[in-house]
Amino acid sequence: MQIRTAPEEGFAKPLFSIVMVTFARDHLVPQTIAQAARVAGRDDVEFVLVDNNPDETDRSGFLKPFSRWQYVKLGFNKGVSARNDGANAARGDYILFVDDDAFLNPEGVLDRYEAAFAANPNVAIVTARHIDHDSGDTPRASFPHTDKSLPKDKPFKTFRFQGNGFALRRAAWEAVGPMSEDFFYGLEEIDYAYRIVDAGYEIYYEPGCWVVEHNDPAGRKPKKEVEEMRLTNKLIISFKYLPAIYLPLNFVLFSAYVFYLNRGNVNVFRSFGNFLKWAREHPGRRKPIGRPAISYIESCGGAVWK
Repeated sequence: MQIRTAPEEGFAKPLFSIVMVTFARDHLVPQTIAQAARVAGRDDVEFVLVDNNPDETDRSGFLKPFSRWQYVKLGFNKGVSARNDGANAARGDYILFVDDDAFLNPEGVLDRYEAAFAANPNVAIVTARHIDHDSGDTPRASFPHTDKSLPKDKPFKTFRFQGNGFALRRAAWEAVGPMSEDFFYGLEEIDYAYRIVDAGYEIYYEPGCWVVEHNDPAGRKPKKEVEEMRLTNKLIISFKYLPAIYLPLNFVLFSAYVFYLNRGNVNVFRSFGNFLKWAREHPGRRKPIGRPAISYIESCGGAVWK
């Protein structure tokens, strides 16, 4: 891993670090970075670009819109867990994660994140609204709550967050630790959300901050492979954190839901086999959330078994 940093002379410590992990999207990344610089609306911010591309290309030139930046070159595709490398390099009190095919909004967005943290001192994560570029709406899967009937344009305390456009309080990151390295892609934010609420923190949905997601096909695995990976990940996450009473219902219903959603075009048995393989290779990883976390989820209107 190599890290390059812009000259720091005359700059105070940044309050915000915007972290972006990129892979196979050179055609779009300069635009997403420029958009982040345009809407940041302040100068106490740095941009951290984590390069997952397995090549020798130096992409630090993409960072010109920011006067303060860091470029982290991994040299291989680490998947979503590369966010940890960005967070480790980040120097801000708040770490904002934005995908490389997403446009951060609106102007002055960092002020909105900061205000949400200030108004909610026990909040570890402020999660933005996800808006699909094509539909202009928030996809069901990207709404950070198990009750999909809640209004998408109103803020609320929650127990989930969307893995694109979420800001993390550094103090919580240091207390809870890095995100799981178990997952290459898919539902990794659910894993971290359980750890956040089990540590006594809260999560806040702030739709006044939003990202426009382009769902760029570059660098994505085939849909069937992605859905099977997500199902495996959900089984792992449920096994790690759910009390035993909820596990059978969760396993059966979520597997059936994924099978139905994909019109049978997924191999549920392969996903379950991959889960069993993970469980054999990672003994002692089951640590169900405690009663306070369960009470918090229920106070947010959540169903623990989901």
